[in-house]
Amino acid sequence: MKKRHSVSVLVCSLFAIFILGCSSIEVSQDYQPDWDFGNLKTYAWKYKGQEKTGDMRIDSQLLDDRIRKATEEKLLEKGFTKSSGKIPDFQIVYKYSISRKIYSNPVSTGLGFGYGHYGNHGAIGIRTGTQIDEYDEGLLIIDFLKPGSDIVLWRGNSTRVVETHSTPEKRIQDIDQTIGKMLDQFPPGK
Repeated sequence: MKKRHSVSVLVCSLFAIFILGCSSIEVSQDYQPDWDFGNLKTYAWKYKGQEKTGDMRIDSQLLDDRIRKATEEKLLEKGFTKSSGKIPDFQIVYKYSISRKIYSNPVSTGLGFGYGHYGNHGAIGIRTGTQIDEYDEGLLIIDFLKPGSDIVLWRGNSTRVVETHSTPEKRIQDIDQTIGKMLDQFPPGK
């Protein structure tokens, strides 16, 4: 009985690691290395609304509101304030796109153990064939610009697998996690 429980725990743990690995968020940054980011205190959005892309999955007021809200909350958490009429220290723009990606899994091996009434059993399996899967990947780019220009001071990039059918709560959670992880890099050098 104890062996069955151990095998069940192992299988569940490996499955959880696989699922978490598939839903990971990748982030990176780029910035002007000679810019003094310590002087930045206030921000404003460069545009009131997001530019339409023609993709119904992206051209959503709900998505725009969620991205803006998550960005503002993370900046507030870091001590930045939204400019109220004055010229801000930096302006924010973002771009979001969804593209179809292909994932292929080459030849793999597996190892299995079992426990039965007549004793222990084991097996090794080799899958021969390539498994090909398609998925949607979202790319979110947030730029912090020098006010009144298109000069990028800092750029955050993130990619994440996009679920086609999800709940509003899950979408909000995904956006919050993505932007949180991206803005953990800002300001650079901290």
